Amino acid sequence: MASRIKLIAIVLVLTLLGGGLAAYKHVNLGIPLMVGKKPTEWLVEAKVSFIATGDPVTARLSLPTVAVDKEMGVDARSAGYSFMVEDDLGEYSAVWSADEKEGNQALYYRVRFPAKGVDTAGPIAHTGEAPQAEEPGLTGNLRAAADSVVRRAKETSSNPDTLFVGVFREITAIEGSQEIALLKRHYEEVANGQALTLLGIDLLNMAGVPARKAYAVRLDEIRGAQDPLMFVEYHDGVYWKVRDPDAATSTVDPREYFVWNRGGEALLDLGGGENSQVVFTTTRDVIPLDKLTDLRGSGLLVSTIFGLPASERQVFRYVVLIPIGAFVVVLLRNLVGIATLGTFMPVLLALALLEMDLQSGLIMFVVIVTAGLWFRFLLSRLNLLVVPRVAACVVIVTLLMMVLSVVSWHLGMRGGLRITLFPMIILAWTIERMSLIWEEEGKRSAILQVLGSMIVAYVAYFFMKDPQVRYWAFYFPELLLVLLAGIILLGRYTGYRLSELMRFKNFEEA
Repeated sequence: MASRIKLIAIVLVLTLLGGGLAAYKHVNLGIPLMVGKKPTEWLVEAKVSFIATGDPVTARLSLPTVAVDKEMGVDARSAGYSFMVEDDLGEYSAVWSADEKEGNQALYYRVRFPAKGVDTAGPIAHTGEAPQAEEPGLTGNLRAAADSVVRRAKETSSNPDTLFVGVFREITAIEGSQEIALLKRHYEEVANGQALTLLGIDLLNMAGVPARKAYAVRLDEIRGAQDPLMFVEYHDGVYWKVRDPDAATSTVDPREYFVWNRGGEALLDLGGGENSQVVFTTTRDVIPLDKLTDLRGSGLLVSTIFGLPASERQVFRYVVLIPIGAFVVVLLRNLVGIATLGTFMPVLLALALLEMDLQSGLIMFVVIVTAGLWFRFLLSRLNLLVVPRVAACVVIVTLLMMVLSVVSWHLGMRGGLRITLFPMIILAWTIERMSLIWEEEGKRSAILQVLGSMIVAYVAYFFMKDPQVRYWAFYFPELLLVLLAGIILLGRYTGYRLSELMRFKNFEEA
């Protein structure tokens, strides 16, 4: 009796705590309870990482001028550093400084803007004297080849816009000329990536069109942390314009890209550190920036994932779904009576299916388990100990995944390349455990448990894929306490399962 009271008390406390925190966030932070009820905002986070050498550190990151001029929601905080925004004749930079830093460092700068996007690639009038094209300094055969390409591009263009298209059409042609091949080899040797973009910028300058680098970010939260994309900014005689060299004939769509840096300046200037890197993370957010800033120091926010940088927060988009899958496993095993191979196998299988096509994912799983089981029976004839046998299964699963990937590629089935998303160790353990059940309880029991695991994974997949469930799990992670209360209650259930009621139905009639 006492244990039942404790159980009820624990369940009530967990439910009230989780539900109360969710209600507080909804009422005080303005986070909607239903997905899609409020327009979301884009959050673009720049993460500057480097290794401090023990000297005074000064890091200068070029900022999007539009974001500063239009006073978009910005946020830049890094512990132990002083921070300011430097204005250099309309070009803005975020400047962090600190004394005697040592070891790995990370600095963050975040910009928010409406979900419909903001036009950061629009034409900008040049102030002051007219810009001049810069001479790239090519000599000899390289110069002659570049002159030949520029001459051909000019013959088919009538203004800087069509010249831009003509130049990049020349250098991105599948069967390029000998001149282009020579120039590509040179730029790939001297440029660390983005060789074609730098080549196009130099050719535009040789053609008399001032051109320089610009950096953009793709607005795609699925990509996670991404390196900046190098775009081209050129002057058409009146305005500076930005275009994507991979889509030369199109203007930059503000719904797909955010141009972070224009003006040709370096994206990052660092003193007192080495091995520096700038990566961007884009994510949609529904929490107003003022609410987030006001409550940043509160214990409530620190206890949630919203206190983390966006790059680290992205990891939790899938982590918070694992308890949902575990709850489905408990529900189907304890109440329905579906037998599975362990608890985590269906959950991890469902998690892998979220990243690939459902049908091809299930087919690949069946193929790997079937083939692996056959090899496992061959290994059993060698009388190996358990650990070497499992290690051999891991090797076999790895080889099977490689073979299936290659076969899928040659058959034009790109979905098969995502087979690497399957948790390899879980697959190996599944094969090992299934073979043991096959030997001890018979093949019928082994096949039923694998089928049960696939059914549970299939149901868990649909729960974990549902937009509303994903929204609650990510924006209201405290509701996992309510889920925990439900799991604890199910853990005390000792009554008949649905499958047992069906099995014993004839006894009841008798």
